[in-house]
Amino acid sequence: MDDAVVRALNHWFAGGAFRADLARFLSIAPLIGIVILVLLAWFADWGRAPERRAVLVIGGVGALVALAINVGLGHFYFRPRPFLALPDIHPLLPRKADSSLYSDHLCIAGALTASLLLARRRLGYIAGFLALLLAVARVGTGVHFPTDAIIGALAGVIGLAVMLPLRHPVANLIHAVATGEGRLVPRQGKDTPFLLRHGPFVSTAIIITVAVLGYGLRALQDYGRVSEANRIESFYRKTQDRAPPGEYPAANIPSIAAGAYTATHATVVGDVTQVTRELDGDIHLRIESGGSFLVAEIIPEFPLAPPHVGQRITAWGIVRHDGIHNWWELHPLIGWDPGDVLGRQPPPQAPGAGD
Repeated sequence: MDDAVVRALNHWFAGGAFRADLARFLSIAPLIGIVILVLLAWFADWGRAPERRAVLVIGGVGALVALAINVGLGHFYFRPRPFLALPDIHPLLPRKADSSLYSDHLCIAGALTASLLLARRRLGYIAGFLALLLAVARVGTGVHFPTDAIIGALAGVIGLAVMLPLRHPVANLIHAVATGEGRLVPRQGKDTPFLLRHGPFVSTAIIITVAVLGYGLRALQDYGRVSEANRIESFYRKTQDRAPPGEYPAANIPSIAAGAYTATHATVVGDVTQVTRELDGDIHLRIESGGSFLVAEIIPEFPLAPPHVGQRITAWGIVRHDGIHNWWELHPLIGWDPGDVLGRQPPPQAPGAGD
């Protein structure tokens, strides 16, 4: 059932450029919309209703609890994402290398939607509809199975339920804040204009709406042209081919991914399936071979022009395990060359073998 739903939604969204852009937009915009509803509910009770506002705070805390559990779960169980498990799936988002179970986006959406249903039911109904759109898009883009979305939403709701007994202490803190709000910006009478009565509410809504529209335009950009530009740039900037140094022996990606490789240096051959530029300046390359993958990281201290997605490369670097993401990686990536150049690699051992 999981596979059939993923295939049906993914094939429909991938059937046209507009539908693909729509899927990308809906994979994040509804979550932003839910956050906006929470903020609107918060400012609607400006200077009052600490109990109701406490539930909104508990919703955010419950989402954080569910996210923390998901990080821990990733260390004990790995479920491949649909674009890895099903060969006919067309991934419409960058290919994340972590576990598919469960969805962080739906986890947050579930907790916040439940808090809105408890605090302001009408806004909760709208949030529930947005959460459904989010789930459909996350499945349709090929990054999650339906059960991942359902379990993620339930995890968020359970996180809220677990933290709900703390709402009374939180309400006491909010009551003190609400008193200060009332003195800072008093609530006006009903005979004054709407904009004056709800100044903080309207200002926040305008700012968030502008931010969402800006993000939406960014989400609808042509990723194909960006990837093509990166591909051309990599060919122009790459130096001439050379064999990897002798201290980086040939290794296969499945052996490293399984934790069976004991050396600290390695050279691998595989297909680049994802290139991600991180905010800290690192560039993550997902390299796949034999049904397994590892992540090669280009760091600012060892600058390299990245390969392009779909290119087969030979890469060499330092082998280590990333405990936060629970994957094996070459960190840092020392060098790479197009194609398979391992035929020129003679040494059978590397520094650190058997350590």
